Amino acid sequence: MEIGLFMVPFRDPSTGMKEGFEWDMQVIRWAEEFGLSEVWIAEHSTMRWEPVASPELYIAAALNQTKNIKFGTGANIPGNHNPMALAYRLMQLDHMSGGRLMIGLGNGAYASDHKVFGNDDPVGKGREAIQIMRKIWEEKGPYKFEGKYWSFEMPDYDEIQMGPFWEPYQKPHPPLLMAGLSPASNTLRAAGKLGYLPMSFNVSREYLEGHWYRYMQGATESGFVADRNDWRVATNIFVADTDEEAMDAVVNGAMGKCYREWMLPGYARGNMLPVMAPELGTNDPDKIPIEFLAEEKWLVGSPDTIMKKLDKDLKASGGFGKIISFTFDYLDQPDVYRRHFELLGTEIIPRLAEITHQTESLADLKRPEGITD
Repeated sequence: MEIGLFMVPFRDPSTGMKEGFEWDMQVIRWAEEFGLSEVWIAEHSTMRWEPVASPELYIAAALNQTKNIKFGTGANIPGNHNPMALAYRLMQLDHMSGGRLMIGLGNGAYASDHKVFGNDDPVGKGREAIQIMRKIWEEKGPYKFEGKYWSFEMPDYDEIQMGPFWEPYQKPHPPLLMAGLSPASNTLRAAGKLGYLPMSFNVSREYLEGHWYRYMQGATESGFVADRNDWRVATNIFVADTDEEAMDAVVNGAMGKCYREWMLPGYARGNMLPVMAPELGTNDPDKIPIEFLAEEKWLVGSPDTIMKKLDKDLKASGGFGKIISFTFDYLDQPDVYRRHFELLGTEIIPRLAEITHQTESLADLKRPEGITD
């Protein structure tokens, strides 16, 4: 099992853009220093709490500050771009990374992002854009593509032009990933059907088992072999030397502020709080204590406590291969946050070394309650 990061990033609105970018680069350097495996960087153009318009630019900057850690776009929203241009940018980035690039693909969760790009059909445009990108990566010309939203021509070349010279560094292209959020995620079923890597946002461990079942459904339909070691589960982690220190850093620090001011109100708009904390039976963000989430839902505490809580997630899900931790703006507590990474690298990662999971068939799984075919 490995640990990676998901850099949305959750940016405190009081933090300047350049200051926040420099902080994120420092966090990436700590991740590399202490042996984390990968960093996913999101794409949002209209969210002040999530201000990265181009994960490719972030990754290009971070590549020069690291040697080993892998990077993923998390996720590109192809329907909000010219997909031909995006395909070529990602091919170039794949070469720049020397094969350290992964690509997350999605339709985008925020209507304001779609609106600013004039995207009035996120699902349809996203599907066609991904088709175009994969065609560019996987097929040599000449050919023409005539779509509903985009048309282009891959020309023939002569020996003087020597083209087309761009093709992915990784063959046939960098690993592709899709992420699921809702309890019975159709996105993860689609990911399995397409043979993409799966990621689950662990809003509640109670439905992780259903996420894997959905992914297995899709993989079985297309004959792909699904391996739990490829399954990434994104969650909140904060480790300190004692439980008291970790709880204080979360409840009274950047993670707690982000959830109080941004995440919980956002989940309430989608009626997701009863899913996040079914025990509390409310969709009122003011009635979801951060202390409760840190104690019962998140991997917060000393190394021993983290391992005990992780065991609950593994039992509830049936097992996964990579923990992906969200990052936060601890600019006012840099030593505390660095210690968090140090403990991840020196205490948590070594204890994960023996945890592995095997491939399985859909027939091996019991269908979770609430999941229908």
